[in-house]
Amino acid sequence: MHHAINHVHLRSNDAESAASWYTEHFGAKMIGSREVMPGTITITMDTGNPVRLNISSQRAGESQEKAVPEINRLGLEHYGFETNDIAADIAHFENVGVRVVMPITDVGSGSKIAYIEGPDQVVIELVQPGS
Repeated sequence: MHHAINHVHLRSNDAESAASWYTEHFGAKMIGSREVMPGTITITMDTGNPVRLNISSQRAGESQEKAVPEINRLGLEHYGFETNDIAADIAHFENVGVRVVMPITDVGSGSKIAYIEGPDQVVIELVQPGS
């Protein structure tokens, strides 16, 4: 039996704005937008690899509770984007006012990671693989 991650699904108070943020900063492209569950719109985005990013709007009356944007928490802690220039990415995010949760850290074998806070207090890891 084969299994592979199909998508990452986020919930947002402003799905269109969040989708624009991922387009601006990660080059994600909107594939479609439709009502999947009654009362919500889900935007499906191509992130340049087989794993899609889905962003859904909130339904009226749903919880407004947000996750705490920190690392080392239980449950879904973060998801990651691979990069070939983590220093340039972090400089870009700092210049546009994106919160850096954890600065660039060498994790061995030339690999580097860093964490930022995306829309809706989502934690995103940037991964620069080693050679």
